Amino acid sequence: MLKRIVENHQDEHFRGIENAREYAKEAEKSSKMRFRGFLNKLAILNIKGEYLEVGAGTGTLAAMIAKDNRKINITAIEMSPDMIAVGNEYIKKKKLESQVGFINGNIEDDALLDKLGKFDLVYSTFSLHHWENPEKAIKNLMEYVKEDGVVLLYDLKRVWWLYWIPNQNGFFKSIRASYKPYEIKKILSNLGVKKYEIKIVFPFFMQNVTIWK
Repeated sequence: MLKRIVENHQDEHFRGIENAREYAKEAEKSSKMRFRGFLNKLAILNIKGEYLEVGAGTGTLAAMIAKDNRKINITAIEMSPDMIAVGNEYIKKKKLESQVGFINGNIEDDALLDKLGKFDLVYSTFSLHHWENPEKAIKNLMEYVKEDGVVLLYDLKRVWWLYWIPNQNGFFKSIRASYKPYEIKKILSNLGVKKYEIKIVFPFFMQNVTIWK
């Protein structure tokens, strides 16, 4: 039984401008590999219009999406002010300010719902296992989506062949904190969600969760 292990202080390495800048460099280097499964699913969905990214970090993924499609505008929510500061620098450098804008906030905060409109697509990558209350977070995400809109979650999957490796770095801690498909199904069932798909993607410790409203 691979019990889910929630690590305390998972966000410590995101604090501070220099840490955020270092994170941004590493994120850009590995972006194609890290987001391949997500971007493949996004291409299949082929949704245009207004996007909301939750847990946007320094904007690496938002920039990748925006530069390839000028018909998409992205509102990027991020909890860390330092990540947002670096993200604004990054988006400006990419000349994408007209398409990508940051907001400081937490998706579990109901007050955010009053500030933002509805979106054609709401997505989040590598954040699900960090959320303290995933049921509430997903419920809020669905509130942001227009009728016939989509919520797309991309995250790690807890697998035995990485779970038992005696390594305490961030990646392996995240693997141990991530969800198995049956646990996600239980969350969605508790919310009364009927139309969804959970698909394991290469390299098999990744998964896409697609929810249709």
